[in-house]
Amino acid sequence: MSLVRLVYASRSRLVEADRRVELARILETARQLNAERHVTGFLMATPGGFAQILEGEAEHVAETYGRIMADPRHADLRLLAQDIIDERRFAGWAMAFAERDETTQFIFGLYGVSPETEIFEQPLDVLLDLAGELYAPRA
Repeated sequence: MSLVRLVYASRSRLVEADRRVELARILETARQLNAERHVTGFLMATPGGFAQILEGEAEHVAETYGRIMADPRHADLRLLAQDIIDERRFAGWAMAFAERDETTQFIFGLYGVSPETEIFEQPLDVLLDLAGELYAPRA
C-alpha cells in the first residue's frame, strides 16, 4: 500500500447566501467519508475558490477526487500534483479546514491570496506552504 498526496484547486460555485451552510455540509461529509477510508487532508477556502490536499492510499484518494470532480459546487478543477509520499503531512485530520476570513486574511495575504488574487490561481508550492503555515500548531 503506497501513500499518495493529491493537490487540486477549483473555482467555487457556492452562492454567498448559502456559503456557510454548504461549507458545513462539505466538511461534515468529507470528515465522515475520509475517516472511513483513512484519507487525511486540508481544505482551504476563499469566497471564490478551494484548494485541497488529500493524503491516503491511492485507491481511496482517487475515489475521493472522483467525487469532488462530480460535485457541482466545484468548477474548473486543476489537478496540481499527485505524488507518492513516505508520510502524511496532515495525519490525524480527516479534513482540516481554513477559510480566508478576518482572522486568517493576513496569513492568506502573505501567500498572495487576496480578494484580487484567488486561491485557485495559486501554484502548487504556494498552496503547500500556505497549508503548512495555517496547519502549524501555535505556541
